[in-house]
Amino acid sequence: MKKLLLSLSLLFIGASLEAQTLLSENFEGTTFPPTGWTRSSTVTSRPWDFTPVVFGTGASSFVIAGTKSAGINYIAQANTANLVSPSFSLVGAASPSLNFKAVVGYSYMIALDAGNLLAQISTNGGTTWTTLWTEDGEAGFMDDGDGNDNTDLYNQNIVSKQISLTPYIGQANVQIRFQYTGNDADGVSIDDVTVTATTLSTNEAGKKLKATNIYPNPTKGEINIKTDKKIKSSTILDFSGKSVLKSTSDRVDISSLPKGGYLLQVEFSDGTTTSEKVIKE
Repeated sequence: MKKLLLSLSLLFIGASLEAQTLLSENFEGTTFPPTGWTRSSTVTSRPWDFTPVVFGTGASSFVIAGTKSAGINYIAQANTANLVSPSFSLVGAASPSLNFKAVVGYSYMIALDAGNLLAQISTNGGTTWTTLWTEDGEAGFMDDGDGNDNTDLYNQNIVSKQISLTPYIGQANVQIRFQYTGNDADGVSIDDVTVTATTLSTNEAGKKLKATNIYPNPTKGEINIKTDKKIKSSTILDFSGKSVLKSTSDRVDISSLPKGGYLLQVEFSDGTTTSEKVIKE
């Protein structure tokens, strides 16, 4: 037992949480799809591509940021087109989120519902996909009110999304897919796609002194958090970074967890966080 506790203590020496960008793409490169991304479409003449290629250089309303975005145009027949990200890992991640910006034609995509734009996730190499978001019902997309379906003001309908990926913490083979389906629908664009998280790190330079005391440690069950700040939440993470227990008080009971080493992450109401290695005896 002493050897086990020593090994766990050594493993957690210097552990801290650091902000990380696990995926980032702004579609400003010279080739499409960007490195590591893949695309497919049931109508070969209508795949995802750079917006100047898809809509022409004069269609600036579909450019979300910079000089290019990723876009796809409508066609008067059924089309399903996918744009798939490289794989990334959420092992050791905390509070991961998918972030992106999107533009769709309101009249045909939402009011008439002739098409859909989906953000999806896979954890098994693309064998199965789970939908995280669809443009239907998105409050940020609005009709321009001119009564003409063919003159939507696309660039006034840019929506920025942040979607929690917390349910997928611990997964090592994660991919994001943007799927367009439509039949005589309208064009769409996406841009500034990122996945961000805080991850376990052993960089001593990342440590910060915090006026928080966590005791007893080691513990047989109850952990007390003494601090002059208001606690928003506390999370117990295992070695893989997976959340195994949560609390909103200054006491955390881990008596139900197996003996071993864990990381306690405390989030305060002012937006700051602190973390401490704990041992369950």
